[in-house]
Amino acid sequence: MALLVYYRQVRNEPEEAEYWFGTSREEMSRTLVIDKVRRTARTDGDENMLFWEAAGHILLREGREKVWPTHGMKAS
Repeated sequence: MALLVYYRQVRNEPEEAEYWFGTSREEMSRTLVIDKVRRTARTDGDENMLFWEAAGHILLREGREKVWPTHGMKAS
């Protein structure tokens, strides 16, 4: 099964980063909030595979690049 998720940062504060995410650039209708201190994520909907892929990719990139990504895409 293929999975494609796009995300874009809409808020970046000292303790939280908020992203919109979805299956296309035009359909980023869900919200994902990352607690930067605890390195946890929450969403406004179901914690499904799309949510976990987006959250995991954002956290992975931040850990590697030491900056919260402003946008991105993950295909798996």
